[in-house]
Amino acid sequence: MKIEIVERNYKAREKLKDLLEKKLNRFDKYLDDGASAKVVLSAKNDRYKTEITVSSRGMFVRSEVETDNMYSNVDMCLAKLERQIVKYSAKFLAKRREIDPSLLLFYDEVPKFEPAKITKRKSFDLVPMTEKEAVENAELTGNDFYVFLNEKTDNVCVLYKRRNTDSEYGIIETNV
Repeated sequence: MKIEIVERNYKAREKLKDLLEKKLNRFDKYLDDGASAKVVLSAKNDRYKTEITVSSRGMFVRSEVETDNMYSNVDMCLAKLERQIVKYSAKFLAKRREIDPSLLLFYDEVPKFEPAKITKRKSFDLVPMTEKEAVENAELTGNDFYVFLNEKTDNVCVLYKRRNTDSEYGIIETNV
């Protein structure tokens, strides 16, 4: 697995880098030969953030953790990644075999997962509006996201409330 470690406002010790490589390489047995992992380590105001993204042909899993200890972040991120890989093993794993529980890092046995199901469906007409109007509508509806047609670009956009903030939003713009 190709591993890229990016440091932002944080200087990782070799011990941490070696630990990351050792633990991430344990996922190799479940991923394609061309798998890659990007690890972003950052620090801000005595808080440490670890983001790990693993991509392989047909698969993309991501985990993000922020605490006051970088080493515990690594373990929590890897546990989340393992859960995602195990959960989607039947769909994404190139080797198409059962997972051996002795190979798992964070589980004693392979957990059972219920497949996701759609329980509600809505439809609505897209009305061209500005980003400011979309924010107002999202706040009026009380949702964490709002789909709208951007009147400047004529693209369908998704406005979403950013995690852990009260007044920050992000926009995902689609291209057709």
